[in-house]
Amino acid sequence: MATIQKRKKKNGATSYRVMIRPDDGLPIQYKTFPTNQEAKDWAIQEEAKRRQGLYFPEKSRQKHTLAELIDRYIQDILPSIKSAEDVLRHLNWWKLKLGKFTLKHVSSDLISKHRRELLDEVLPKGKKRTEATVNRYLASLSAVLSHGVKECEWISSNPMSRVKKLKEAEGRNRTLSPDECSRLLAACAKSSNKLLLPFVILALTTGARSGELLGLQWNSVDLENGMIHLKSTKNGRPRVLAIVGDVLEMLKELFSKRNPEKLLVFASKTRFGQLTLRKPWEKALKDGKIEDFRVHDLRHCFATTASVSGSSNIQLSAATGHRTLSQLLRYCHPDAASVQQLTTKVYEKLVSTTNLSAIIATNSDSGDDDGSH
Repeated sequence: MATIQKRKKKNGATSYRVMIRPDDGLPIQYKTFPTNQEAKDWAIQEEAKRRQGLYFPEKSRQKHTLAELIDRYIQDILPSIKSAEDVLRHLNWWKLKLGKFTLKHVSSDLISKHRRELLDEVLPKGKKRTEATVNRYLASLSAVLSHGVKECEWISSNPMSRVKKLKEAEGRNRTLSPDECSRLLAACAKSSNKLLLPFVILALTTGARSGELLGLQWNSVDLENGMIHLKSTKNGRPRVLAIVGDVLEMLKELFSKRNPEKLLVFASKTRFGQLTLRKPWEKALKDGKIEDFRVHDLRHCFATTASVSGSSNIQLSAATGHRTLSQLLRYCHPDAASVQQLTTKVYEKLVSTTNLSAIIATNSDSGDDDGSH
């Protein structure tokens, strides 16, 4: 591995040049000494360091633990992630279970064993994680390990690449029939919480997520043009929602009766912050005799109805914010008018036939209690 060359200078002095030609990928090392013994001693010392791993990047990185890498990822990457709260929960679980392992011991086999633990673990509420949730935990860990490969260079490969994702159950596809829709809106109108009806109708006719609506502020609502501008969405892209028909009139009335000190469209009357609609929603479902239906299913209703009404995938993707057609959206930019046309179709199909004016009047007379308690 090391060779020593005897060299004679022009002035007659003798020197000894050591050359270490490694086979570990490091560059060749040279050093010159005045005596042969010094050259030999240095060569022996350097070769010993290599055998001990002091010059081998892979061996030096074996000292890093998964906990160290997770901490590095949380510091460098997590602040820029939209779903940071969920990812942090995932990483804390992995840190608790595998944090003390050095990275060389974090194998695909070890991860697979804990994938089963994730699936079988009983949560505080007595339920187990779904396959989809377990896959989210795996994805969070995979992102950390990829960070360790690409940026930290603490490992040479991501063991997650050999771990299979679980097969997820098919997503819900629950929608409302016209009769169910009419019964639900009528029940919402009779709710003691007068914000429930406008919330449900907006979710139904715009396809917005419940979190997007509950966090909606008046400065993002353009009542003159019938538009809602969502600046912060789940996928990180801004989005435009259209407000049409009696829905716009309802929102204008809501605006006229708002508390100017509260920025949220759906603000609680009893406290500052977002409104809680769980109890009023559950009562409306019971009163309307609607079974197996969730708030998020309103979004499914919008998407399904818009689809069968002839909307294009581009229109639908622009309205709902789904990025499954992200490559197409890079070249196609539907404007607000096309989204308004789409929303009008859904409104005419689901809401306009329900005598909404009478329902709104009933909602106005149903009382002032916000029903969130």
